[in-house]
Amino acid sequence: MLTNILKFIKGYVVIRLGGYAPERFLNLCSHHHIILWGMRSVGTEYEMCVSIGGFRRLRPLVRKTRTKVVILERHGLPFILHRYRNRKLFAAGAVAGAVLLYVMSLFIWNIHIEGNYSLSDPVVLGYLENIGIVHGMKKKDVHGEQIEEMLREYFPEITWTSVEMKGTRLIVHIQENEDAAYDTVPDEEPADLAAADSGTIVSMIVRSGTPLVSEGMEVQEGDLLVSGKVEILDDAGEVAETHYVHADADVRIRRTETYQESFSMNYDKKVYTGREKTSFYLVLGNKRINAGGFGGAFEQSESLTDEFPLKITENFYLPIVFGKNTEKEYFLEPAAYSEEEAKEKAEEELNLFFRKMENKGLQIIENRVKIEVNGDLCTAAGTWVLEKETAKEQTPDMTEPVQEEPAGEREQT
Repeated sequence: MLTNILKFIKGYVVIRLGGYAPERFLNLCSHHHIILWGMRSVGTEYEMCVSIGGFRRLRPLVRKTRTKVVILERHGLPFILHRYRNRKLFAAGAVAGAVLLYVMSLFIWNIHIEGNYSLSDPVVLGYLENIGIVHGMKKKDVHGEQIEEMLREYFPEITWTSVEMKGTRLIVHIQENEDAAYDTVPDEEPADLAAADSGTIVSMIVRSGTPLVSEGMEVQEGDLLVSGKVEILDDAGEVAETHYVHADADVRIRRTETYQESFSMNYDKKVYTGREKTSFYLVLGNKRINAGGFGGAFEQSESLTDEFPLKITENFYLPIVFGKNTEKEYFLEPAAYSEEEAKEKAEEELNLFFRKMENKGLQIIENRVKIEVNGDLCTAAGTWVLEKETAKEQTPDMTEPVQEEPAGEREQT
């Protein structure tokens, strides 16, 4: 790739070689270090490529070997510049365009958030703007590891994040788990593990520390699961030495949760009139220019916005966005769900609730929720069983209790 670019910049010609002694001519080119490439035989003649500088050195070799060289094609930047030598403005515009394209490739023109559920894009983008990560900033000023650390510190619900740069696009990958957002103790300091929730322990793998509970035991929120205090016993079974370590374990509990949601069978249904109004706008950098719309706004309407960012390649976004806003008029009409429609709606809401729980790292073991329609209400109620990781770190109490001497010993002393 780089070799082809250099050939294009320097320029080269395709020549045809014929005459008395073409083999001797080729030997002399090799002796004088004239590079030839792309050689092929055409009958009794040869076709090949040679650079402009190499072609200028061929004349004495042609005379010496009594061969004939004819130029078939001309390629490269020097020939293009020569062809448009009288069109200076065109050449200047092409150079300016290339320079502008290179300069724009040094900036971030699109920030994209992926994987967020409870955190909306405007919330994350607003925080990024507060820490100086904005559209139009220089790519060299983007430090991915620093952004990842600041996002995790500011949003406790973020358990994992990754910042990726593709062309002029900055992609922020986020994984949320609100239930797992606990304070942690630095790895080099001692720590205990306590229960973050109540439940029954179903599995427990301890890598460091002293386990205080076992599988099958019921624990309450805040109960100590693994102690960072490790005692070393002597031959008599007494404590000879005590160490404090950073407890590390995978503790999984099972618990039962209740679910209850209800909604009215009567609701206001949107009935669209078919009337629409469309307006357009243009975004240049951080400035928005409205192109106006047609007529005034409807009394009741919903808005649909489509944006079309201008890009040259898949990830080279320019700071120009075309937008279209469509308003659809509607009016509200009293309506009522049928029993089948209400149960389908309640089922969809229940499935959405379970998907959100799974996205938080919970494993749904059993679903005991029942959906019933009673009069004007549709109710989904019952229990569901889950499994989850429960261990959270906390700083241990490393103060040793003071033991009083027995009264008899004090009297003897």
